Amino acid sequence: MEDYKITNGIISIGVRGKGAELSSLKKGNSEYLWNADPSIWNRSAPQLFPIVGTLAGNEYRYGGRTYYMSRHGFARDCIFSVSKQTDKSICLTLHDTPETIKMYPFPFIFDVEYILTGSTLTYTWRIMNTGKNVMYFSVGGHPAFKCPPSDGKFADCSLKFGGKIAVADINCETLNAAGLLQAQMFHYKLDNGIVKITDDMFSHDALILEDSGIHAVSLLDSGQKEYIRVDFDADIFGLWSPQDKHAPFLCIEPWYGRCDRAGYNGELQDREWGNELESGKTFERSFSVTVM
Repeated sequence: MEDYKITNGIISIGVRGKGAELSSLKKGNSEYLWNADPSIWNRSAPQLFPIVGTLAGNEYRYGGRTYYMSRHGFARDCIFSVSKQTDKSICLTLHDTPETIKMYPFPFIFDVEYILTGSTLTYTWRIMNTGKNVMYFSVGGHPAFKCPPSDGKFADCSLKFGGKIAVADINCETLNAAGLLQAQMFHYKLDNGIVKITDDMFSHDALILEDSGIHAVSLLDSGQKEYIRVDFDADIFGLWSPQDKHAPFLCIEPWYGRCDRAGYNGELQDREWGNELESGKTFERSFSVTVM
């Protein structure tokens, strides 16, 4: 259940205090977000911070020490407090605690803000380095959208990719059983930017695209009608649905960072696609979800 609700009269959202997680996205009476059914997947749109994906061995090295951290970091399981709320926006905030410092030795403030404008939800992260040292981190989204939006089959839906240039095909990296990036690639030919979802599309876990030139991903129903679009400026994004559970949802995930590559044993500051933030500085990024 959501702890907070806001609406602009066109779309409405629900948000949980735990994880600042989006729990509902509606236009009229139609729900577009996965309901976090625990028999399939007990989340709907977790925050991925301060890592995205899985660390090799679930650990990282920094400052001569080794730290343990589970997949996607700790923010999704922390309680956020509301720092600002209006009729059409809400901002939830997480501060470092003695418990987070044991896992991640950086003081921080992490804001997650949701703003409603027409049929669009804008989703903003602000990360502030309140410590004295350079902070190393990743951050990402993991929203799960119903597919299809009404009665039908998952494989009746399609994906449409867009960007500043036309994309004729996509090359996707995949994960191994430990959740680490592996050398195996999957190639999909697009028809006017569209590829049909297949029952086995996620048989190798998430599909990950890097530097693809794609900055918009839409879900289309069985009639090839676009019903939701995610716009982002991130150079990495993931697509995921739990293959073995035949789940009726698909995650479209803009990321600033990703999992380790299989075999990685370097330092935190040397991870591929990691971000760094000087003391006293703020990192801010957004993406949007538009309901058609």
